[in-house]
Amino acid sequence: MASWLASVVKELGNWVGAAAVQKLVDMGMESHLSKHRQPVDSKAALKRVETALPKIKAVMGVAEALKMKDPSTHTRNWVQQFRDAVDAAEDVLDELKYKELENMVQKQNQGDLVCEGSSSVSKKRKTCAITISDDILERLEEAVAMLDEATVGLEELRQRAKELGIHYLSESQLEVRTNLTRETTSFLSERKVFGRDAEKAQIISWLKRETEAPLSSFGIVGVGGLGKTTLAQSVYQELSRTSYFQETIWVCVSTEFSVKVITVKILGELGEECKDENPLNILQQRLEAKIQSKKILLILDDVWEDKKMGDWEQLIAPLRYAQQGSKILFTTRQKSVADLLARVISIEHESLPLKDLKEQELRLLFNSYAFYSFNPDEYGDLQAIGDQIVKKLHGSPLAAKVIGSLLNSHMDPYFWRRISSHDSLINSQQANNVMEVLKLSYYNLPGDLQVCFRFCSIFSQDHDFFKEDLIKMWMASGFLGQQSWEEQRPEDIGEDYFNILLRKSFFEVSKIKGQGYYVMHDLIHELATNVSEGECCRVGRNDKSIYIPSTIRHVSVHESQIQKVSHLKNIRSLVITTIGEQQDKTVPKFFVLLNNLVIKSLRLLKIHANRCCKLQEEVSYLVHLRYLSIYIPYPLFQYIIHAPIYKLYHLLVLEVIGSEDSEIETTGMANLVNLRYIRFPNLIIKTICGVHMMTSLHEFTFFVGPESGHRINELCTLNNLRSLDIYNIENIRDPSEAASANLLGKENLQSLQLICTPHETNLNNPEQILDNLQPHQNLMELAIRGYKGQRFPMWMMGEMPLLNLSTLKLHQCPYLNNLSSFGQMTSLKELEIYNCPNMDKLPDMPLSLTKFRVHDVGLTALPGLSVHTSTMLPQKSFLRFVYISRCPNLITLNGFLHQDTVQLHGLEDLGITNCENLAQLPMHAFTTCLSLKNLFIEDCPNLTWLPCLPHSLISFKIDGIGVSALPEYFHSFGSSGGPSPSSFIASSIEKIDIWNCPNLISLNGFLEQENIEFRAINEFWVVNCENLIQIPKGGFSKFVSVNYLDIRDCPKLVAVDNHNTLLPSKLRELCMNNCGELDVPLMESSSRLTTLTQLAIFNSPNITRIPSTENVFGSLSKLEIGNCPKLIEIELSLMRQTHNVDRVSNFASLKINFLSIDELALLLIEPLRSLRSVSHLFVSYCSMIDTQRVEQWLLQNSSTLRELTIWNASTLRSLPAAMARLTSLEHLTIQRADLLVELPELPASLKTREIKSSDGADKF
Repeated sequence: MASWLASVVKELGNWVGAAAVQKLVDMGMESHLSKHRQPVDSKAALKRVETALPKIKAVMGVAEALKMKDPSTHTRNWVQQFRDAVDAAEDVLDELKYKELENMVQKQNQGDLVCEGSSSVSKKRKTCAITISDDILERLEEAVAMLDEATVGLEELRQRAKELGIHYLSESQLEVRTNLTRETTSFLSERKVFGRDAEKAQIISWLKRETEAPLSSFGIVGVGGLGKTTLAQSVYQELSRTSYFQETIWVCVSTEFSVKVITVKILGELGEECKDENPLNILQQRLEAKIQSKKILLILDDVWEDKKMGDWEQLIAPLRYAQQGSKILFTTRQKSVADLLARVISIEHESLPLKDLKEQELRLLFNSYAFYSFNPDEYGDLQAIGDQIVKKLHGSPLAAKVIGSLLNSHMDPYFWRRISSHDSLINSQQANNVMEVLKLSYYNLPGDLQVCFRFCSIFSQDHDFFKEDLIKMWMASGFLGQQSWEEQRPEDIGEDYFNILLRKSFFEVSKIKGQGYYVMHDLIHELATNVSEGECCRVGRNDKSIYIPSTIRHVSVHESQIQKVSHLKNIRSLVITTIGEQQDKTVPKFFVLLNNLVIKSLRLLKIHANRCCKLQEEVSYLVHLRYLSIYIPYPLFQYIIHAPIYKLYHLLVLEVIGSEDSEIETTGMANLVNLRYIRFPNLIIKTICGVHMMTSLHEFTFFVGPESGHRINELCTLNNLRSLDIYNIENIRDPSEAASANLLGKENLQSLQLICTPHETNLNNPEQILDNLQPHQNLMELAIRGYKGQRFPMWMMGEMPLLNLSTLKLHQCPYLNNLSSFGQMTSLKELEIYNCPNMDKLPDMPLSLTKFRVHDVGLTALPGLSVHTSTMLPQKSFLRFVYISRCPNLITLNGFLHQDTVQLHGLEDLGITNCENLAQLPMHAFTTCLSLKNLFIEDCPNLTWLPCLPHSLISFKIDGIGVSALPEYFHSFGSSGGPSPSSFIASSIEKIDIWNCPNLISLNGFLEQENIEFRAINEFWVVNCENLIQIPKGGFSKFVSVNYLDIRDCPKLVAVDNHNTLLPSKLRELCMNNCGELDVPLMESSSRLTTLTQLAIFNSPNITRIPSTENVFGSLSKLEIGNCPKLIEIELSLMRQTHNVDRVSNFASLKINFLSIDELALLLIEPLRSLRSVSHLFVSYCSMIDTQRVEQWLLQNSSTLRELTIWNASTLRSLPAAMARLTSLEHLTIQRADLLVELPELPASLKTREIKSSDGADKF
């Protein structure tokens, strides 16, 4: 039996899905029939199939090409017929294997079988003879007959291929040579952007153009694959580094247009975490509060919706309250989207129809992929062929990237010429059909990779998927070939497959979630949907009339559409989601349906719900199931699983994620002998008993308990573990019991955590117990937490070093003394020590270290770095990140920062906090730190001096230290060895924070250093420096890029004479609070700025007026004033002298929309008196003033005022009678309104009203 199937697998290649056929061989049809019986009819059927093999060979490799050129469905029908036969045979054999597993588990539970021992040598699990029913054997014979029938049409297909000019190719010509090693290591995560410079400049120029429109939009329009998203990303990255927009927001919209979902995404980009179960009104209120008075740039990528104008208007509504000049940039394939958005915005809109990439630029892009890791000059013949291919790609960047990636794996002229002459390229030149080019790359993938790629079509467009999750799904679906699982893990095979698809540009790193998450370009996703037609299907919430053929094997469906897939009996993968629906505590309908359905062939079941989840006994009938995942992200909702999951013997992955209070029946869970991954809440997973039977586990969290079935010896047989966390090691009775876990024999173990309950003191012999928990030397990551011993385990210092250890974490080890040596840990990259107060010394660390973090440790000095004594030259360290906090005994930072034999060229971050006795840094601490970007030193009051800084610094923060002067930069030297006064050095610093430095007198040091240009600083904070007298000479104007300046609680600052050079000309936000004599100069200087959008003035007793010249505060949109007593006193006095006659206003053009004041009387003085566009008014205290003038002010802002808040209305007796005329007012809040006894008529526009007395009670 196996012989003919093996031949079919070899000859069909990627035609019908070799992985599926191969499984029949792997599962051993021949052995099953020989073990039980082999009917004569089956032998005859096999003979007929073997006779057809020559015909199969004759059409080998042409079926997929035939499908590309032949519009008929004959080929597809034949493939489907063969797949049905294979699936039927596979199901039967899978049931046979299930019976064997069931019988084996029963015998193990009865003690008739001995479990695998502690040897690290892998052993095959014993099989048990079973009785096979006639029904199963009959179905097996039927499956063989179906395979026989499927071979009948082979000759006809071969003739049809010949008519279309598709000829037989030899195996060597057809072979796709895939070098897995190079494919997995040559991926370049970031590519250079080629071309589009003119388009980028045009977009940025338009976005920066000053406009009176409150909101305007710009659309990038073009067919798929032209690089719209890449261009938008390039614009985003450049503008996010500048100060022009205060908020730069990126949202991927995609085909599912939901106002609520997009609003949640925008809020998430603004740092406001919220869930889409909140009412839209609340979400939009939060969005309005986040963006009010801010100039924002919102980029909407991949927009499709071009019909629902009402939805667009609803989405845009809160964005209109952003500052004037805010912009929307969007990308779309459809001009109709741009036209619709132009009507919604209705003021200012422009579109850029994106054209083909120029041939020269396309060639550079193509070559960067086609010749990656090769020298193009050594492949002149391929360059010439490549030039011809580029001409046929019709300016499509995506096609150049995909075809270049394809050719990169086949560096031979024959293959390149074959691709160059392929009809798909010719057609794409004529019709600009990029999809045909993408299909060409797809059809050149090996068969197993095609299956894996097609499966990805069940994800929604722009779905971010986690690599490890996808590989597990592939594994459970049987795409990773069981034939080599004894030699290579399926996870490793999946990793290889994934990296090939990544390298060939079918996947790309998610720009939203980043490392570990991936996404498919929308055209690639469209390709997956196209080539998986009839095999995979995705049914969304709004897919009311979608047709679902019975051939579907893998389906993703929204709960509301679950009935549409209820007729499918051969589903292999089912993904159900309810995200986006209003959550409640009822059990979703699909669970009721699922519990009544018996989808006999199901291998994968993944449920992503936002409500209660309940699985009943019927789930245990899914005997083929390999993957079961239930995810409920909301902790308030439980899942209840009373189904006997322990009967699902084929399970490889079991994940149930949600509330700790959920109910899962774990009795018998150890029967899942094939399970590789299990993930439950800790309170549930600790109840699993007898895990020694689960010998296939790769990852596990184990809780040591005193009861049988929970002792540490349960781990003895789990030799396939890759990751293991052991909690409650205080429950290990003695060292000999610890040794019974056999950690030393687990040569596959890569990550180990040993955790003792932090406050548990009953651990006996902790040192000896930890000695006997020695892992294998292959271990890569080790964490020890809550250890109560005084010394390190012997295996960290003995003759069997952990040569492969890359990460070591020691947490909450209160009695642990010093480690004498790191031994031969030459691979150590990360060292983290937390809460080890008794450890006052560390040995020299290996040069391989990249990250060093200590917190609450008794160190008196930093360790050094181990160097090779065989050389006298300074050695390069790989150290990149150093964080030191709460080390009260640390006096000086010597160690590796003061080590002449080590160069710290790679150090990027250095943070020192809460080291109260630190008094000194080495004089040349940063001499070799040529890459240092972030330096922060906090709460080190005895540190009175800092060494010179490197020019690479981007962020500089000091907080709570005793310095009296700022440090300088390293000096630049000319050719003579002395300073070069004629040369200027551009500082890289972008942010400066100076907080709580009581001894600091002057902002000198590097800020006043000659020959330094500051063009990158965005933020500048000077806070609570009580003895600070002087700002930098010449003021802040030389920091030309500063957009945010905050000076507060520096009461001794002296005034400066030249107000014109005090502030940077591009400043956008200024906060001045208790600035001594500098407050008046700051006010005068700020009034002249044309870019200032936000101004906050607090505790400024010297300010007596606001400048009244023309065009002051021309861009101001947000103004806050508090505790400026002379401002009110003098202005009111002046009003009395003029007998309340209105003076001529110079502020008619002022456009402030957010106003916060501490006294209502401030509304009576200029410039506030003349305001006419305020949308949000906040008043701290409502004093007795001229109510008639206040009412007049409210009425002149009636068309814009949306929110009115008074925090202290203790003297307020009534509201203005004209409140009803405030026709735009939506939110009214009044606190401490004890004297307010009645309300006038309020406007019909009001949405929320909150009026409370001092005790918090509602007044009305």
